[in-house]
Amino acid sequence: MLTKLLPRLSSKLCETTISKYGGQCISVCYAHKAAVLREAGKLVALETVKKNEKLKNDEVRVKVHYCSLNTTDVKIIAGKHAELNVPLPFIPGHEFSGEIVEIGQDNPHHFNRGDRVVVMNDLQDPNGGLISEAVVKNRDVWTVPQSVPLKEMAVLPYGHGTALLTFALHCNLQENDLILITAGPAGMGLAAIDLAVSVYKAKVIAVCDTESSSDLVRQKGAHKVVSMTKNNYTKLYKNVQDAMGDKKAKLAYDAVGKGLLHLLADFVEPTNGQLISVDPFFNASKFPTEVPEFERPKRKEKEGKPDQDQESKAKLIQNVRHFDLYEYPDVDTYRQMIADTIEMRSEGMIAGHISKIFPLAKIQQAIEFIQQKQCTGKVLIDVQCPDEDDCPEGKDKKDKKSKEGDGEKKKSKD
Repeated sequence: MLTKLLPRLSSKLCETTISKYGGQCISVCYAHKAAVLREAGKLVALETVKKNEKLKNDEVRVKVHYCSLNTTDVKIIAGKHAELNVPLPFIPGHEFSGEIVEIGQDNPHHFNRGDRVVVMNDLQDPNGGLISEAVVKNRDVWTVPQSVPLKEMAVLPYGHGTALLTFALHCNLQENDLILITAGPAGMGLAAIDLAVSVYKAKVIAVCDTESSSDLVRQKGAHKVVSMTKNNYTKLYKNVQDAMGDKKAKLAYDAVGKGLLHLLADFVEPTNGQLISVDPFFNASKFPTEVPEFERPKRKEKEGKPDQDQESKAKLIQNVRHFDLYEYPDVDTYRQMIADTIEMRSEGMIAGHISKIFPLAKIQQAIEFIQQKQCTGKVLIDVQCPDEDDCPEGKDKKDKKSKEGDGEKKKSKD
């Protein structure tokens, strides 16, 4: 009888044993379901992963509810950045939310079991958030107030936290400052636009890689929006030029990469302006001489100033600043940026945007959804949901359809 039950119980990742004391049945959880990458460029598979039994002093065990699937995760899965030397097997997901189930001996942040939390993890950490329970360092965990939904909190820390670090500590962004922000499908640019407009009241000219992203950015309050035309950067240059008029931006904030900062340098204040990259794969040593993914448009130089203009742009390119919140050297600042992000969300000053939620069982569809640029903002994985029909949202849809069906039947009887 017991052996017949085990296959069904394995889906819950527990093993049933019969105790010698009174023959009682005891359910013992010994493993977790996880999305595992075993070879870069191959499919991610759902596997049963052995539980890490004992925590180190500085670790916390978190039951993961939601994990953000970022473009960075998808690029690593696709094997597009072999230079990272990501250890295999690899569980993706460096931004997730859930609740604490166990705490190591060191507890500097006064966590309690059952606390609702959000977690940021190292991009290259092989133990990411696409697992039913994750073990993480306590320095990477923050408590979340009841007023903030865990699903939304899972998409806020990296994008909004990095933008806050940049705007508050390194750019001195002020009200009505004119800035350029590039936004791709990952949500980093969208987060920066949300923060710049909603909190700093800056004037944002957004450069988006899809028309659907452009529509969302307009809703977020961007002053002007420019859509990239596929493989036509000459047209993009002209469109940015039209949007800027005779003004120059205080900074260009690039979340897309692809050498776009080489193009945007023409539209930034040559003396006091800044070029900033938050692309996780930015390579500072290669960037100044790297050939961009577009042919730089030819344009007529103003008479009498060609050398000066070229020197100013070259200086901007040479001094691009790169920010990655997780890699920020000061841990106290790192933690404060996420704490401030949580507080701003709890006060309704900012908001995360979720493009779509997938159950863990459909991780491959979620990856393809991002690769095909169907998302406008963050893609979220419901980790505790094994399949769509078992998710609360899935059940709600089912119940709604059932009620609608019953209503139609009733009408037909009447």
